[in-house]
Amino acid sequence: MTRQNPVSLQIPVLADQIEAVTALLNRGENPSQGGGFFPLDKIPSVHFARWIVIPATKNIEASLVYAANIDGSPEKHLEDIVDNLAEDLDQILTYCKGYPSGDELTRETRLVYVKKHLLFTQGFYTGAPNRSVQQIKNEARLYKAVKGFVKENKGKWTTAKEASTSIKEFLANDPQWDWARKPYSLPKVNYVKLILLVLLLLLLLPLLLVFVVLIHFFYELRAKPFGKTQNQIPSAHLTALKNQEDIIYQNQLSQVFELKGGLRKLGLKFFLWATSYGARHIFVKGQLMGTPTIHFARWVIIDGGKRFVFFSNFDGSFDEYLGDFVDNNGWGLNLIYGAAKGYPRTFFMVGRGSYRIAEFMGWGRLTQVPTPIWYSAYPWDGLQQIVDRSKLRTELFNSGELTDAKTKEMLRRI
Repeated sequence: MTRQNPVSLQIPVLADQIEAVTALLNRGENPSQGGGFFPLDKIPSVHFARWIVIPATKNIEASLVYAANIDGSPEKHLEDIVDNLAEDLDQILTYCKGYPSGDELTRETRLVYVKKHLLFTQGFYTGAPNRSVQQIKNEARLYKAVKGFVKENKGKWTTAKEASTSIKEFLANDPQWDWARKPYSLPKVNYVKLILLVLLLLLLLPLLLVFVVLIHFFYELRAKPFGKTQNQIPSAHLTALKNQEDIIYQNQLSQVFELKGGLRKLGLKFFLWATSYGARHIFVKGQLMGTPTIHFARWVIIDGGKRFVFFSNFDGSFDEYLGDFVDNNGWGLNLIYGAAKGYPRTFFMVGRGSYRIAEFMGWGRLTQVPTPIWYSAYPWDGLQQIVDRSKLRTELFNSGELTDAKTKEMLRRI
C-alpha cells in the first residue's frame, strides 16, 4: 500500500528580490509537463506540486511556499529535489534569506536548508488514497487496452458474462499486466474510526456549543467581511488568475488568508484535525462531503500563526468547484474559513457565510494568489476516472467471479 504525503516549505524572500524571484518562477510552464523550468517530471513520485509567492503585509515579510503531494516521505522527496533539480532550485533559493552560496553550496547544505523550512500540514485530503503515481498511470493504461478490446469485439457477445470472460482471456497470458494480478483492495471506510470520531464529538458537544456561542458574539458580530463580488475585484488581479486556469482537465487553487486569533485559531486547528482524520479513515472513496472532483487539498498555518494557506488540485472550473462545495458542504466551509479575515459573516459558525454565494466567490478570488509553477503527473485524468480504473482492475483481477449485475456495471464504466 502506498501512502501519499504532503510536503510544505515556507522560505523567506529577501525584501528587494520579490519581483526578481516572481519573474523567475513565471518562466515555469503552468502546468509544467517537463522540459521547462523546474521540471518535476524528473521525480516520478510527485502527483501534484507548486511554487507560489506569498505577498508581504505591513507586519509580515514575503516568502516562497513550495507544496507537493508525493508518494513516500517528505525527507526522501527533498533529497530527490536536491539530487535531480539542484540547478533550478539554486536559481530560486538564491533570492531567499540565508541560502548558502559559493563553496558553501553543497548537496548537504542544500538539504539542511530546505529541511529547516519544512512546515507541519494541519489539514490534508487525498481523493484517491493509497495509489502511487505509477499505479494511476498503470491503471490508465489497463483501462485504455480493455476499452479498445471491447470496442473491437462488442458485437460478438450476446451476454455480459460472455463479454467479461472474453476480456479476462484477452488479459490472461499477457505479462504486461502482471502488476495488476498482485492482490489489491480498494480503500474502505474504517467504521471503528468513524464511531470513535462520533463518540468524541458527542463527548465534546457541550464545549462545542459554548464555543459556537462565544465565536458568534465575540468574533462574528465584530467581523469585517470584504463584502465584494467577483465583478468588484480589480481586473488585473482577476486576469492574472484566469490566465493560469482551464489549461488542462484539472485546475489549481492557491489562497492566502490572514488568520483571526484567539478562539478562532484554536477552532481552526481542531476542524483541520477533524478534516484530516476524516480524510484518512472515512472519505476514502473519491468524495469529500459529496464533492467528487478534488484530487488533493491541504491547509497549512504559516508565518508563525498569522496566516494560513489553502491549496487544491481539482477537476472543472473555479466557479464549479466552489459552487459544488457550497452546495454539498457550505457549513463545513464556514467552520474552517470563518477563521479567515474578510470571510462573509457567519451565523453561529455554520449559517450564512459561504451561502452568501456572490460575496463568497468574491472573497475566494480576493484571497487567491497566482500559481506560477504548477505540476500534474496525469494532467488529463479526472478523479472519478482514477477511482473507476482502480475498480476495473479489482474486478478483472482480484474479485473472482462477478454477478451479472456487477458485470453489467463494469461494462458500463468501460
